[in-house]
Amino acid sequence: MLLRRLSALLLICFLLPLSGCSLLEVKLDSQTTPLTQQELNMRLMTREYTHQFFSQVEQAADTISEQYDAQDKVHQSYVLLWKINAEEGLQRSSYQVSPMAGLIDSWVFTEQMNQFFNQGAGQELFVSDNAKVASSQLANEIEALAKSLLKGGSFKSTQQFVNQFATEHPFEDLSFIRTPAYRAWLEANQIGEDEAVSTLGTMPEALGDVSDRLSLVSEQTPKLMTWKAQLIALNSTISGEQLTQTLESLQATSESFQDFVENNPEYMENLAEQMALQLQPLVKDIDKRTTQRIEQLSVEREALEKMVARERAEIALIISAEREKFTQDIDKVSQDVVALAMDKLVELIKSTIVYFVLFIVAIFFAPLGLGYLLGKRSAAKKA
Repeated sequence: MLLRRLSALLLICFLLPLSGCSLLEVKLDSQTTPLTQQELNMRLMTREYTHQFFSQVEQAADTISEQYDAQDKVHQSYVLLWKINAEEGLQRSSYQVSPMAGLIDSWVFTEQMNQFFNQGAGQELFVSDNAKVASSQLANEIEALAKSLLKGGSFKSTQQFVNQFATEHPFEDLSFIRTPAYRAWLEANQIGEDEAVSTLGTMPEALGDVSDRLSLVSEQTPKLMTWKAQLIALNSTISGEQLTQTLESLQATSESFQDFVENNPEYMENLAEQMALQLQPLVKDIDKRTTQRIEQLSVEREALEKMVARERAEIALIISAEREKFTQDIDKVSQDVVALAMDKLVELIKSTIVYFVLFIVAIFFAPLGLGYLLGKRSAAKKA
């Protein structure tokens, strides 16, 4: 009985540290991984730059629009296309889950637009240099932003990658078809995609991200819809008079059909009867097929339930066997621990007895021996 209680006590002492570690591990695993300070700064500053990008593009585009006649469909369409595609492209680039992906793609998109207006197909698109100046200024601003966020060699290597990627994937026209660059940047820096998976951050950080996205949608959607409507109206070939005539024709056709239905009840009744006769076989066939499918589903569901029950029984047996094996292992370990503890205790008692005997000898017999030697030496001196 004493051995069993001692075994249980040692088992509890052995499992308590493991239990504490397990609870701590579960608690830590249940927490979300927060973003680093660098990632938070990267997300915040990239999105601030996005609003700055929107503002400068709109100002430059409005200035260019004033330089052309309002009826100049070609150039007015170019201005609207630039605003629409530039803002939509940067919006998709910057508002990503990964702050680094948002920075890299935004930088590449801005550099592609800069090269399009200053070196590529958009050099002669407008009569003034407003688009060239605005795109160059935006490219310099995001480069300065990246320099403040990426330190040392990381900035230089990323700058070289961005310039090369933008040159290899230029914008051919104002559609500004975006080519994501983050994956290519990972490959260039020999970073695996599994290592680059970004966390959503803590709950407040994730809610802040969602709030930023909703705010962007509420701000940008009305403007984009207005510009697209203006673009459609500008390039529409249908005049107001033609649209009015079409609507009047549709209304007249609808009124004629309604008048025919109201004035020909016998024809409509006959039509309904014929449709019922023609559709009856189809309805019966559909009903028959539906019944067959339902029966087949019932059989499959029963088979699935049996399979699930069988799997549960097998899993229960496996768990029971593993639990029994684990209990045996724990019992064996506890017995080994008790046996080892008893062996160590016996060794400790033996060593303690030896030291105690030596201590008694030193206390009682050492003074007698010393007195005997001193007396013998004193007698020798007197002789």
